[in-house]
Amino acid sequence: MAEKSNIGWLHRQLPDGVTVVGHTFNPWWGCFKVADGCKHCYAEGLATRYGHHVWGPAVNTERWTFKEKHWQEPLKWNREAQRLGHRVSVFCASMADVFEDHPQLPPEREKLWPLIRQTPWLNWLLLTKRPENIMMMAPWGYREIWPDNVWIGTSIARQKDAEKNIPELLQVPAVVRYLSIEPQLEEVDIMPWVAHLQWIICGGESGPKHRPFHLAWARSLRDQCLSARLQGYDIRYFFKQVGGHTHSAGGRDLDGRTWDEMPNEYPVLQGAK
Repeated sequence: MAEKSNIGWLHRQLPDGVTVVGHTFNPWWGCFKVADGCKHCYAEGLATRYGHHVWGPAVNTERWTFKEKHWQEPLKWNREAQRLGHRVSVFCASMADVFEDHPQLPPEREKLWPLIRQTPWLNWLLLTKRPENIMMMAPWGYREIWPDNVWIGTSIARQKDAEKNIPELLQVPAVVRYLSIEPQLEEVDIMPWVAHLQWIICGGESGPKHRPFHLAWARSLRDQCLSARLQGYDIRYFFKQVGGHTHSAGGRDLDGRTWDEMPNEYPVLQGAK
């Protein structure tokens, strides 16, 4: 579904102090768990509560798709953002993975790409656990200039995810490449790739079965970003939450402050490989 979002890393504060609230847009609902970070997937639980059994392999699970009216929502957001004179962030998709290989999804993706082109006042944040599929499924190739309103991220929970996913992500010549290290389940070293990334989001797991999170892991990522900045790389750091039984249970402070950094409005492409 399409809606205003309460996800903190979708909100941007303007120089005059006004907060621009982002949106979530789901071209469909449903996915299949492929990583340790997926174990307690909030989206699966939400879909189940709504009575949609859309989590599982393609062989026996369908995805829930939407009618044309749903696809008109981002066009309205784009007009609003243009009147505001400032881009607005859109997380696509909080209840799915845009780059999942499922036979039901190619025609839905073919609706998404022109929609992104038609909405230049929206920054589209595409987050995937399947970065190996990005270049195969996206319409923009290795040599083409990608739209500067497309930000590509991959999800990481453990070091093995970083070693598998980040090299795939760095093949994508998007203007912003970012990591969502949430839920973070162990300390993660991103220094081998930090020169080619623009944004790091991290946080602990939330929910009744949340797994342990240590602030030392968040400090390590923050310090890696700060070290990279001293070397001249423009990478930003966002600490979303400590986590706990609820997403707000542990708060957001890290060493006495919050970290809400975001990439620049019109970032410069760095280190495309």
